[in-house]
Amino acid sequence: MKTVQRSLLAAGAALTVLAVAGGAVRADGPNDHAARAQDLIMANDFDEARKELGRGRVDDPAIALERARLSLYEADCDGALVVLSSPDVAKTEQGAMLADIARGCARITAATVLDEDRDQGVWIRYQDENDRALTPLIVDTVVKARDALTRDLGATWPKPTRIVVVRDLLSLSAMTGLPYESAQTTGTVAVAKWGRVTLLSPRASMHGYAWRDTMAHELTHLAVTRSTIDRAPLWLQEGVAKREEVRWREPGPFDDRPSPDAIAARGIELKLDLPLDKLGPSIAMLPSADAALVAFSEVTSFVRYFATNTPPGTLERLFAALREGKEPDAALEVASSANLKQWDTRWRAYLASKPKETLPARLSLGKERPNLRDIRERVRLAELLVGRDHPAEALTELDRLQAPAGKPPAANGGPPVDDPSYRYLRGRVLLALGGEGRTKEAEVLFQEPKEVLASYGPWWAVRGVLARVRGDGSSAETSFAEAVATDPFDLEAACEVLDAPPSASTPASTGLSAPPVTSKDPNPLCQTARAWKVPALGQD
Repeated sequence: MKTVQRSLLAAGAALTVLAVAGGAVRADGPNDHAARAQDLIMANDFDEARKELGRGRVDDPAIALERARLSLYEADCDGALVVLSSPDVAKTEQGAMLADIARGCARITAATVLDEDRDQGVWIRYQDENDRALTPLIVDTVVKARDALTRDLGATWPKPTRIVVVRDLLSLSAMTGLPYESAQTTGTVAVAKWGRVTLLSPRASMHGYAWRDTMAHELTHLAVTRSTIDRAPLWLQEGVAKREEVRWREPGPFDDRPSPDAIAARGIELKLDLPLDKLGPSIAMLPSADAALVAFSEVTSFVRYFATNTPPGTLERLFAALREGKEPDAALEVASSANLKQWDTRWRAYLASKPKETLPARLSLGKERPNLRDIRERVRLAELLVGRDHPAEALTELDRLQAPAGKPPAANGGPPVDDPSYRYLRGRVLLALGGEGRTKEAEVLFQEPKEVLASYGPWWAVRGVLARVRGDGSSAETSFAEAVATDPFDLEAACEVLDAPPSASTPASTGLSAPPVTSKDPNPLCQTARAWKVPALGQD
């Protein structure tokens, strides 16, 4: 699971989560074909699971239950429902639970669109056909993430790798069994369960989220589940997934900002932390976004510390010990010669020894800024004003949020200067005003990624346009790639132009306005973004 940082224009944390599948107790009896089949299903060894089920009695409800589970893992939701309609299966607790999932899956995937790249072994089902423009990027991410996980964890991959893209949280909940209220509370955007990744469309959020890293995160969950037969404790699952979610690509400017060590230390200081072995069945089911943020930071920091302070291959040995059926503490001792309590003591001592790091204001952990409503209202007013060709008035509203002379940024309760959404809006207003001075003032707001706290698609897109105008092709290419990785259907990101409403004061020679786009536009993301008719900044 992971978080996407809050911004002025889109507050709230967005999370990804491994939802622990749960299942029948695995028996050790030599004739327990159902239990062995369930282990094989969890490990995604579907052909072997089918053979094991064939050795059981046809009239055994436990065998029928695992046949239904296998159908769910192979994305045959209707087939699972047929099996689960048997009275002997339906009356069991596991049967009722699987039937709920199968019904939700069948309902959500009815009349959906399937894309499949057989050469790369990637299978993608879209609830909304408008998301199909993502296919090349999804395939690219899956292939690179699988390679990285094989390199780092020794993961093997039965194919195809299944991805389902849904349009809203209700569909995500129905497809996976994650309670809808939990998804809302913690901002869950993806779930790794039932042998697949179910991903919320980036279009479901105002300005998207880091959806490519999210897929890598969820694929890590599938890899760990397969390697351990779903026996990894939650702290290990989430900690490894957070470590791996960025290792499929080149390092980015926001990979460690803010530091999980700093958030974990602050959470411990405020007594918001939980023991690593007491996180519950899912971080997505914690009571608040702040609790989820601290828990994520805990496991991220801990696993990073563990991996750094053990020899290469320790994680693989830990997975192997768990797969053999050892309890987490015993598996840790086999792999690293210390148990969880000993590692936890070392990790906390390491955190305490580090210099204290001040967290950004937006990560106040339980304390919402008292003037946040006023900021949101002024920001929205500025959006509306520039969208109706009143950039001067929009700038006046934004200026009222600035810190008084001689005081630290945001000392008067204004927006933090590291907020990319604020920089984007102010920059767009300045560009709409036009003129050499205003353009240069705007350019300053889009220069260094290290000057903003988190990735934000529109900020990257404008940065790319400005880089292209000044002839910096490399910076433009990088910026647009980052924009699409966060907000692929934003007009500015997808079409690589500024799509703001025209302003009479904006010189045509700036090259910033959008050229006419015809139906022959070769960019499918741009075609979809325009067909989707996303309103330009400030438009209704």
